[in-house]
Amino acid sequence: MRHFHWFLALALAGCAAAPAPYPEDLAARIALYSSAAPCCEDPAAFAYAALPGAGTVEFVIGRDSPTFEFQSGTSRFAAFRLPDTQGPFKVQVKSFFDGPRAPDGSVFYPVLAMMDESFIVTRVSSLENLRLDQALATPGGEDGLAVVAPFDPGYSRERYLVVFTPAILLGAPPAERREGDVLTSPTLEWIGRRNENIVNPSPFGRLRITVAPATLPDAG
Repeated sequence: MRHFHWFLALALAGCAAAPAPYPEDLAARIALYSSAAPCCEDPAAFAYAALPGAGTVEFVIGRDSPTFEFQSGTSRFAAFRLPDTQGPFKVQVKSFFDGPRAPDGSVFYPVLAMMDESFIVTRVSSLENLRLDQALATPGGEDGLAVVAPFDPGYSRERYLVVFTPAILLGAPPAERREGDVLTSPTLEWIGRRNENIVNPSPFGRLRITVAPATLPDAG
């Protein structure tokens, strides 16, 4: 009987709900985001998860995600190692809406930074690249914002991908602008045009990466 109670206790513990990856309340998320300290000083120290040559990976940028001081300001992030493939491929990053789109919902606005084998940034996506990706007519489909980045190993030495969000959306712009960062003039204009119809920016979110083969146009 004693063993039965021991196994029952283990079973009940296993059924306990896991803590939420981030607060439901947006104000609480911003407060949690503001209190985070950077994990490291160099992207070479990031922990990179391997992406498959084809398929999807779902992940959460939440309270346990690392923080880094990007050129556009502080952000939680997720870092990935690109697949070691010979042919061209594309990567879509989709960030799902939390709640309704507007004015009460929120979303993590994803920006992608691509780096070479020396962890030097080769290119960065911008907010203007984001597109509404609506749920398909299938069970479990969800709306979100998506950005697509093409890759061609034959012409590029890009090896890493980092997903983050501009701090200016969260009310925490960097102390100074730096050349080549994500805060381009079109991006700043996009931010200036925001109104009540834009979904609230969140420092955390649920995301999905999809890797698929792609045919790129001939160079030149």
